[in-house]
Amino acid sequence: MLAPKVPPPFPLQWGFTTRLDALENAPPIRLKQIHGNDIHPATSAVQPGDGLWTTTPGETIGVRVADCAPILLAGIAADTPWVAALHAGWRGAVAGILRRGVALFQEQGGNPEVLVWAIGPAIGRCHFEVGAEVIQAARMDPAWREDLATVTPSGKFFFDLHGFLHAQAMDLGLDARRDGSIHRCTRCEPELFFSYRGGDLEGRQWGWIRIGEKI
Repeated sequence: MLAPKVPPPFPLQWGFTTRLDALENAPPIRLKQIHGNDIHPATSAVQPGDGLWTTTPGETIGVRVADCAPILLAGIAADTPWVAALHAGWRGAVAGILRRGVALFQEQGGNPEVLVWAIGPAIGRCHFEVGAEVIQAARMDPAWREDLATVTPSGKFFFDLHGFLHAQAMDLGLDARRDGSIHRCTRCEPELFFSYRGGDLEGRQWGWIRIGEKI
């Protein structure tokens, strides 16, 4: 369970699964994830996109990952509890899926400063080697810092996806005290996490979130 220093003002359940967790209680699959920045209100249909949001208590939503970063958001928008789950690989990150999620929250009356948020386990800089085109795209983001990439001996780059998303969060005005992120590399811990780059082409873990029912 995630534990930011400042919790949300409503009942909330959220977390990140591992390869050791049974999936019979996993959320229903509602997204055909396409590495973009489209975010949809949760319905029973499977929609192409990389994020879901809901204001319905008891409705579990989530995204599936195996090196990409799951992002969870929760806050009050216009006096209504609101939660979202986002899928961010490098394409989604540079396309601004986190920025889009925060913008949706604002459009519905929310203040980014009150969002409780968490970035889950993802491939770390230690293993995430990318081409120059990825870094060029990331440099277009106003939150970019040059220390988020290091040159490899082959002339490619090690990219800090987790750090890039955290930098975007700070640029968007999210509160560090409300951060429940887990900084673990999926490639470094094959006994615990599925990793696409580690050869797990089918297995996925979840980032999931649910507005709790009032007691």
